[in-house]
Formats: sequence, structure tokens, C-alpha cells
Amino acid sequence: MKKLTLLLILSFIFLSCENKANKINENKNIAVQKTKTIDSNVDSENYIMSFCNFAKIVDKDGFVNVREKGNVNSKIIGKIKSGDVIYIFEDLQTEWLNVDFKDENNREFNGYIHSSRIKYINTLENIPSVIDDEKGVNFILRDIVVEIKTDKFNNEQNKKYFSKDKQGFVKYKTKFMLGTEGYSVEAKTFYKSITTTIGNNTIKIPETEIEDLFNANNNYAECYFDKKDNSLYLHLSNSDGAASYVTLFKIQNNKYNGRQVDIPF
Repeated sequence: MKKLTLLLILSFIFLSCENKANKINENKNIAVQKTKTIDSNVDSENYIMSFCNFAKIVDKDGFVNVREKGNVNSKIIGKIKSGDVIYIFEDLQTEWLNVDFKDENNREFNGYIHSSRIKYINTLENIPSVIDDEKGVNFILRDIVVEIKTDKFNNEQNKKYFSKDKQGFVKYKTKFMLGTEGYSVEAKTFYKSITTTIGNNTIKIPETEIEDLFNANNNYAECYFDKKDNSLYLHLSNSDGAASYVTLFKIQNNKYNGRQVDIPF
């Protein structure tokens, strides 16, 4: 009887280890397969895949002119520095691209830049995800690890943080609840944390930068790396079915360098 019990215990341990090994290999295979799929879909440098329409300015003069209309003779209404990131609203095939930008006084404007002066974020080196489910997403590439944790949002426990503005929009901790319709609380999930490890450096995105982001679609999250300026970009595309928004987090030289949020429609 003792021998039988010992044999059963050893068998259980062996199967548990085998299952863990299989899971690790499965995650690795998923990551490789996703990378192959992405590579096979990129036909040109500026091909937009998925929902990532963010792009960085790349201009040898150090800036690009923003024009009032989409032609070279149109009035210049602003400039955007090289390295800055913008959101592209129009189709990538157009010569002139419609963009939002902010001037030196942080005022928002809309104008046009030439397509030859940008590089789409999703044409950078892709960091594949090895896990994406309702609890979060993990991205791994060489010594880069990005861990996103999400969870169900408890509206009852958080009602003390709700308020309404003059237009009737519900706010959470005085901020508009991205990913909701705005007039009623429809938050199903929220971001618990976003942490990046690059080599020996760990960078955690501040809680204040993620507390207004709701209804996470983890399977649409993407991560990219630019070796030229040591920049990591994390792209989130979320919605509750109607209230869509996109967010881009930037980490440069192992430091958090801010976020951009846009409503794509």
C-alpha cells in the first residue's frame, strides 16, 4: 500500500511538472506565431496593422511643419519636433495626413503633415505577447518584460469616487471614465498595474496615469521597441462596444515619458 501511495504521488508530481513545461512551451510558441503573423503582414514600412495609428515624427531638420490644409502651399499653423508622437486619423495611402497636435502653450490644434515625415509605431520591432486574458497581458523580448494586470471593477465599492460634471458625465476621481459612454457607470474592468522591466531596471507606470482607463481589451494590446532612441511603446485599444479609445505609453531610456490618449472616431 505504501509503495502504491508513493507511486501515485510521484506520478502526480511528474504530470504537474509536465503540464507546467507544456504551458511554458505553449506560451513561447504563441509568441513566435504572433511574431511570424505580424512579420508576414507587413508589406511596407508604413503599413498600419491592428488599431495602432500612432506615429513618431522623423525629420532631419528636427521638426515638421503642420499645415492648415493638405498641400504644400497651405498656411503653416505649427511645428512638431522630431521624436514626438502623433495620432493619424486618415488612411495611410494619402500623401497628407490629418493629425492632432499641441503647441508650446499646450493648446490643441488640428492640421496636416506630409506622410514622408512620419514613422508608424507598429513598424518598430514588435514585442510579442505570451499571455493575454481577462487578468492581463505579458510581453517578452530578450531582456524586456512588460506586465499588464487588469481586474473586474467593483462599482459599488468605488461609488464614493464618482461624481458628475455640468454636462452630466460621470467622473472617477474627477477624471472622465475612458471606455464608457459617460452618462452612466459602465466600467467592467480596470488596470491594476503596468510594469516594465528592461535589464535590471524596473519602471512602473504611475497609478494616476491608468486610473481613468476602463474596459480593457487585453487581446488588442501591443508593444513595440525602437532601438535607435531606446524607446518602448505600449499601445492599448479599448472599448465597451461603443466608447472606443486608444492609449500609447512611452518609456525612453528606462524612464516613463508620458502617455497619449485619442478617440479614433
